Amino acid sequence: MGLKITRSVEVCNSVNNLIKNNGPYAETPIIKFEEYKQTCIEFGDIPIPTYHIPLKHPSHSDTMGRDKPMDRPRSARYEELHHIHFWQEGCVWGDDDGYQVQWNSTSDAFIIYSYFIDKDGDHHFYIIDLLLNNAHNIIENNSQILTWVAIAKKFRLQNI
Repeated sequence: MGLKITRSVEVCNSVNNLIKNNGPYAETPIIKFEEYKQTCIEFGDIPIPTYHIPLKHPSHSDTMGRDKPMDRPRSARYEELHHIHFWQEGCVWGDDDGYQVQWNSTSDAFIIYSYFIDKDGDHHFYIIDLLLNNAHNIIENNSQILTWVAIAKKFRLQNI
C-alpha cells in the first residue's frame, strides 16, 4: 500500500493567499503534516497512532500535536474526518527534558483532513481545511463540520 496526500482546492487557495501575504513559510503547517503522515506510515500508525501511543510518547513531528478523529456528528466518523493540532506561537510542547507526549501537544490551530483507502489500495489523506486561529470554536460548529463531511465524501467517492 502506498501513500497519497491531496490538498483540497480550498486549502491550496488558502495557502497561496497566505504565501502572498506572509511569505513561503506560511505553507509550513501543510508541509509538516505531509511529512508527519509519511512517518506515520513508516511506523504503521494509520490513519493515526494507536490511542495508547500518543498518551505515552511524543509525536513523530515536533510541530504536529494531538491527532484524533472527529466523533460528531456520526457522519464525520463515517467519513473518517480527523483534526490535528499544529504548533503555533505561544505553544509550549516541551521542556528541558524533551517534548511532551503527543496527546498533550495542543493548540488553537488545526488541519482538518479525511482518510480512506483509494481505488489503488493506497492510504489516502485529503487535506480539507487549515484553521490558523480559533479552531476550537470552529470545530464545535455542526454546520461547518457537515460542510467538511460533504467535501470529504465527494472526494472519497471520486477516488474509490
